[in-house]
Amino acid sequence: MALLKRRGSADSEPLAEQVEPVEPDSSADPRRTAAKGRPTPKRSDARAARGKTAAPTGKGASRQDAKTARRRQSQEYRAAMMSGDVSRLPPRERAPERVLARDLVDTRISVGPYFLLAAVVYFVGGLIPNGVVRLAATLLMLVGIIAVVVDSIVLSWQVSRKVAERYPDSRVRVRAYAAQRALLPRRWRLPRPRVSRGDPRP
Repeated sequence: MALLKRRGSADSEPLAEQVEPVEPDSSADPRRTAAKGRPTPKRSDARAARGKTAAPTGKGASRQDAKTARRRQSQEYRAAMMSGDVSRLPPRERAPERVLARDLVDTRISVGPYFLLAAVVYFVGGLIPNGVVRLAATLLMLVGIIAVVVDSIVLSWQVSRKVAERYPDSRVRVRAYAAQRALLPRRWRLPRPRVSRGDPRP
């Protein structure tokens, strides 16, 4: 029994030595937060800091630059379309076949603008409760349609023949392009005409 008591007392002494009591820090207050280590900024400075946005970097910056470049190029193309400057037009409109087709259309008198007037007369005549007026408006509309079809066929043939003479190896389609341009009045055509009506045909 003495041996057991002696061994138990020997084992309990190092345990007592290993465990050290932890004294509570009287200076720590659980109701207070730790200090930030820097002074609190003023309200005006905080608002100014929030208002400043960091410049985009990486992919965001490249996308923003590409978007700005596309917008600038679109504005330049629009200005060129309004001025008729061929050297600054989009690549598709700078094709010599299209330039030739536009010049050929702009130097002749087309039926398209007059057909628009016939369409307006037809619409107004349909609102008038008079059989004679409605009949006259309908006949005028039919004549205008026939005239536009004939004029478009003749113009398409002229443009394709002229393009084939100057650019025999060209594959640019200009028939529908010329017919669509001829339907609009001169002031509505884009790119703007660079030749006057009645000038010698190119």
